[in-house]
Amino acid sequence: MNKPLKAFISYSHENKSEKDRLIKFLTVMEQRNELKTWHDEDIVAGDPARQEDILKEVANSDLLLFLISADSLASEGCKRELEEASKRDIKVISILLEDCDWPYHQLSGFEVLPYKGKPINEWQPESKGWKNVVDGVRKAVKKIKSQANSSSEASEEELQAELAFQRGNVQILLGQLDIATKGYSNMIEFTPHHANAIEAYSEAIKLNPDHIDAYNNRGVVYFSTGMVDCAIKDFNTAIKLDSENARVYNNRGAAYSEKGQFDKALTNLQKSIELRPNYTPAYYNRGKVHVLKGETDLALENYNKAIELKPDYVSAYANRGIVYMNKGDFDKAIRDYDTVIELKPYYVGGYYNKGNAYMKKGDFDKAIASYNAAIEQDPDFADAYNNRGAAHESKGNFEQAIKDFKRAVQLVPNYTTAQNNLNIALRNLQNTNK
Repeated sequence: MNKPLKAFISYSHENKSEKDRLIKFLTVMEQRNELKTWHDEDIVAGDPARQEDILKEVANSDLLLFLISADSLASEGCKRELEEASKRDIKVISILLEDCDWPYHQLSGFEVLPYKGKPINEWQPESKGWKNVVDGVRKAVKKIKSQANSSSEASEEELQAELAFQRGNVQILLGQLDIATKGYSNMIEFTPHHANAIEAYSEAIKLNPDHIDAYNNRGVVYFSTGMVDCAIKDFNTAIKLDSENARVYNNRGAAYSEKGQFDKALTNLQKSIELRPNYTPAYYNRGKVHVLKGETDLALENYNKAIELKPDYVSAYANRGIVYMNKGDFDKAIRDYDTVIELKPYYVGGYYNKGNAYMKKGDFDKAIASYNAAIEQDPDFADAYNNRGAAHESKGNFEQAIKDFKRAVQLVPNYTTAQNNLNIALRNLQNTNK
């Protein structure tokens, strides 16, 4: 792919000077035949059809460079240009000129320059910021050209590798594992579907050793089924192949956290956030690490951010509720569990943890009602029986408590806590009958 890529610059006319500055900084790339920039001033006005001419140029571009400012976010023309690029799956790179409300705009989902989303007007001197932008654009151009060359010269082995990769994804779906990893929970049981997925991803890697997604997805399967060292090895390889993949850094951070290597976990999660400032799984997983380190306020900050970015993030509400409960903010915890139940009515953990919050608050009737709902969702939930028994015992209902403790021990014969609670309840009942 020897011809230059075409980059359309979308900007508000109030930012004309910044647009001209960008073009000047991209001059070397143009001289090297790497990039050709276009903008609306390059298009001859065509009466009412001028906007259509502009959109045609956008559609014929390889990149859309969107100069973010309060003015461009309010511009109808910029909005249409962005919509046209998104509709045609054209790569969008956002260039932040100033602080504005962009994190709540659809642009937050695209790559943002300069590095870490620091606006151009905050760099001293500003030329350093523009140089950072050029480095990011150059990297994107190289990646697009490399992918184009790869697709045009795809070998039979690469095609077979992609088929193997998709077979792995199918097995993941059958095994009910979320490969996108919205935040890890407990390890899951290793099933034949996961074995088949690992085999398929391994075949894809053998056929195409540069298949980043195959390494990442195989790593997720390894991690979620308890093979954490194997997962980290795959994530390491994926990062060597693509050092700016926010998703893989997030996954590796979660894996290091599972091993108790919290500093490494936080370093990886921070890198993920730097690469994608609005990547919710990284905030969620960073919140989990801070919980494990006993840093509850930092955990809350991260869960709050995850929820701000994704208001229906069930796991973030559930984990934030646990933090509130541990801090003694029982009403806030209960509100979070109510939200969990509203978003996911069949999620047994929402009812169970809500019951725990009411228990700590001393409202045993509401605790029992919540445990009832949890048991209705999962009749074999031993912890819910044990905790409901404790609530009944706190109310002096020893006979009902004994029934619940017995059921918990029946479900989990080595459940020491439930057995001890049963023995205490039996003694209490005996003492009341004397």
